[in-house]
Amino acid sequence: MKYPGIAISASIFLSLCLSTILQAQSGNWKIVKTKNTAPNCNECGMAAVKGKLYLIGNDGGGTTPVESYDPNTLTWTKLVETPIQMHHFQAVPYKNNIYVLDAFSDGGFPDQVPMANVYSYNTQNNSWEKGGEIPMDRRRAGAAAVEYKGKMYLIAGIQHGHSSGTNNMFDCYDPETKTWTSLPDAPHIRDHCFATVIKDKIYVVGGRNTSYRDPQNKIPFFAKTILDVDVYDFTTGKWSTLPARLPLGSGGGNLVNLNNVLYYLGGERATETERNAPRKNTFYLDPTTSEGWTETDSLNLARNGVAAAVLNNKIYAAGGSGGGPGGPPPGNNSNGNPSNQPNNMPPPPLGNKPPSGQMNNPVDLEVFTVK
Repeated sequence: MKYPGIAISASIFLSLCLSTILQAQSGNWKIVKTKNTAPNCNECGMAAVKGKLYLIGNDGGGTTPVESYDPNTLTWTKLVETPIQMHHFQAVPYKNNIYVLDAFSDGGFPDQVPMANVYSYNTQNNSWEKGGEIPMDRRRAGAAAVEYKGKMYLIAGIQHGHSSGTNNMFDCYDPETKTWTSLPDAPHIRDHCFATVIKDKIYVVGGRNTSYRDPQNKIPFFAKTILDVDVYDFTTGKWSTLPARLPLGSGGGNLVNLNNVLYYLGGERATETERNAPRKNTFYLDPTTSEGWTETDSLNLARNGVAAAVLNNKIYAAGGSGGGPGGPPPGNNSNGNPSNQPNNMPPPPLGNKPPSGQMNNPVDLEVFTVK
């Protein structure tokens, strides 16, 4: 016997559940009105440890202090300086430490040099420790980095500044033995990318092929963004690629795991008709469903080289810059393009050095809260 009323009620119930889930993944960004400000920074890393955020590194030359943010007091605190210059990395928290597995530590654009050793910052002692040496042929920066069951994993990156060496390498670092192990390559080469772990899988999102060179010098590497999402399953030891691709790619964005949902934000990109510029876009994806990426509320400021972390069930974003050649200062307008540069203007030559393009207001911490 059929019960139409019950069937209709079940259908409505499922629709309401789906609507609730989708709304729970969307949210809003707002600027945090902190009591003091931290210095400008970009191509930096940020991690949450025991109720505080730690902002590390800067592509401005030389060492910089670690900056700690306390959401309870809305204040930043200047801590010990980094032992070396660090930029273009993803900070990895583990217990009381924050690990930097890869970074540029010397040289200038486009010939930056990757650092030779792992470094870890102890949040309890406010001190740095020099870790294991990175094998010469595996050194790079702009790689994705995560922690899983006490070990660190480094995926992709670029070996020779912003000129060549974009790769799909996959390595494991054991912080106890301070040793490295090479693992099977990821499906796609990319740099300026990020990763996060959901349950027993690594998700690698964003980035570009900075090694790309157009013989006619018309299309810069800023346009060669990677839309594919690569997944490493620890239970099978195999890589795969999700069918859901990013709607709009970027290099120098950021990726976080909030409630087992992927959130990708910011970064820079160019197209054949649009000069390179920082972006405000924020997308989310639940990898357990068949739904694709969904765009949610945009950042208040367009940010390239942005740091991000999850704290107290919220996403925080800090730092960032105006992007590479053709990139305007952040916050010029809604789409990140300077108003005096039409969309049909060709991208600038590759040889141009990116301006520093620091944030107009120091750090300009933003927070994303789900609805």
